[in-house]
Amino acid sequence: MPKGVSKTGIVFLLLICVGFLLANNILILVSIIPFTLMAFGYYLKMPDGIRVDKTVSKNRVTVGELLEVSVRVLVESGFGSMEICDIVPPHFELVEGTNYCAVWKGFEPKEILLNYTVRCTASGTYTFRTTGWRARHAVGAFSINRKYETDLTVEVTPRLIELKKVRGMSTVCKVPMPEGALASMGMTTQEFKELRLYSPGDPFKAINWKVTSRNLVRGSIWPVVNEFEKEGKKSVWIFLDTSKIMSFGSNIKNVKEYSVEAVNSLSDYYIKHNCSVAFHTFGGSDVFINPGSGRQQHYRILRELMKIRNFTRVSRENSGERQKNSKEHKKLEEAVYSCRNYFNGLRPMFIIITRFCTKNSEEIFKGINLMSKYTSLRKGYVPSIMLINIMGYGLMAENENEMMAANLLEAMNKVLSEKIRKNCIWIDWDPNKESLTGALLKQVVG
Repeated sequence: MPKGVSKTGIVFLLLICVGFLLANNILILVSIIPFTLMAFGYYLKMPDGIRVDKTVSKNRVTVGELLEVSVRVLVESGFGSMEICDIVPPHFELVEGTNYCAVWKGFEPKEILLNYTVRCTASGTYTFRTTGWRARHAVGAFSINRKYETDLTVEVTPRLIELKKVRGMSTVCKVPMPEGALASMGMTTQEFKELRLYSPGDPFKAINWKVTSRNLVRGSIWPVVNEFEKEGKKSVWIFLDTSKIMSFGSNIKNVKEYSVEAVNSLSDYYIKHNCSVAFHTFGGSDVFINPGSGRQQHYRILRELMKIRNFTRVSRENSGERQKNSKEHKKLEEAVYSCRNYFNGLRPMFIIITRFCTKNSEEIFKGINLMSKYTSLRKGYVPSIMLINIMGYGLMAENENEMMAANLLEAMNKVLSEKIRKNCIWIDWDPNKESLTGALLKQVVG
């Protein structure tokens, strides 16, 4: 028994002794009844000898998918009431069943089953670690708390939004495929690019003898070669905003998770269309994945997306660099400039995924201006820059008045972004009203 209960029992025992000494029957009766109950309760043990067996229907699910959890609790000894609760990790929504129950444990062993269904709303690796219970004494007014720990983990991958409906969108509307963004390595085509000085390893048939002879007259003895465009994979660069402005929404619906879904879906779409895709973050965690293609590249991006769910991790893919406790985060312009060496010989397409507001309007404007120097700028065409603006105010609205306020704020942002919209393909995506495919299809119709 707890010390407080033991002290109370000692007090009643002293009162009984005092009653005998004073020959006070009332004092003896008043003290002996609770003392007898406490003495009887001393031999009653609280529920104990508890074993827990927990299972889940799947160890790997997708955001939005249902997960069934089963908890079997066996109480072997003791007597009294019990409360059992299986702790659900953050970002999980209880859909069916219950993860809590209160039962009475008799003298016989008792088996308790908890079956419930949850839906995960954010990607990452979660642990269904703790099952807690509280056992109450049948007579004494006290209880004990215990918990069972396990290493049962569930991996939740970002939802892959199907974009097949917008196939061929580059020929229908302004939403671009990376048209003309050829890689610097590959088979030589017949499209002339430029003249340059001969380098060791260049084929002799590539030498432009006319220009070389003119240079000889001028005193230059180094040969000049014709360089043609290379046939290779088109290049796509995805920049994800991981700054604090993306921490908007609730545990169930938030801008962070929708931005992760957008990166996952777009990278999968362009890789399937035989493009080389690179991934870079800015504003928060520093994650960079070198350009690559194929399913392995998509898995690399997916792996990093699952790690940056909280936008706190700092990593560098394919390199030994590790930045720790970085106080200054890269802005979009700095992130683009740091990758400038990758753009040599390319005309890449850039995709920016962010939540546009007054705090980052200037940063987005400078970043797009810098991107315009590296991408194709043909007369009469919009640069190959696409910005996906996740409209997050509606995610916090709980009634009609708040929704009206959210719409007003988004309208103000639209006016603020008018200058930037002229320099890129601007996609407004309201996850409350439509899917990413629907937002892209609106641009197709436009």
